[in-house]
Amino acid sequence: MQLSFFKSVENRDTPLHRLDGRLKTVFFLVCIVVATVISHWYLALFLWFAAMGAFTLLGLPKRYLLSRLSMPFGISWLVFLSLMFTNGSHPLWVMMTSPFLLTVYSEGIQLGFLMMLRIMAAVTLASVLSFSTPMVEILETLRFFKIPGIMVDIADLMIRYVYLLDETAHKMRQAQMSRTTGKLSWVAQIQNAGKVAGYVLLKSIDRSIKIYNSMLARGYNQESTAPVYFTRPVSATDLKKGMFLMLFPIATLAVNYWI
Repeated sequence: MQLSFFKSVENRDTPLHRLDGRLKTVFFLVCIVVATVISHWYLALFLWFAAMGAFTLLGLPKRYLLSRLSMPFGISWLVFLSLMFTNGSHPLWVMMTSPFLLTVYSEGIQLGFLMMLRIMAAVTLASVLSFSTPMVEILETLRFFKIPGIMVDIADLMIRYVYLLDETAHKMRQAQMSRTTGKLSWVAQIQNAGKVAGYVLLKSIDRSIKIYNSMLARGYNQESTAPVYFTRPVSATDLKKGMFLMLFPIATLAVNYWI
């Protein structure tokens, strides 16, 4: 997925986009925490389906969400396979393959399936948050809740850099393809990819030095405080919506505890 796509989805006009960014950030972060601690697979599946339902409110094609979930799905599948063969005490079946003896445990299947659903639910919730909320609002919300400022500043700089790095790498790749480098052997293509990565790294270091010198020239130091981003309180309407939404993770935790 092109990183520049996120610049266009932030300005869409949907009910989820119009909700205050502070409320959305808190709500989705709480839901992500809930998704990682619940102990019943059907609750994790419910959260995953609810997150995909929230994505439909954004009015975006499903392929964008599927593109974001492709890599986490591969990781969650590996987690499922590793737990299936290594966790548990009640063998479900034994794969007699010489010289290895692979045993599938029933507890491992249950735990692996739960972990896979947890990962997919958490990633989907994070994707909905990133698709519906500008990153500056997410970071400023974290700053408002007293997350260490240095961590927020580093995250802000990383987000700014990733777009520049992606643009530089894309331009260099296009330049290579225009010179028919796609017809080279796979060894030569790997070497060219390494050159691109090295050049991008050097450009990022050079740009970081320039930005740091610019910050020093403007009086920045470790004691400097960022200006207040949110100048208005949360509206009463959005506050009511946020309180109603918070009932969702609270009810999920209650069901997980009592069942």
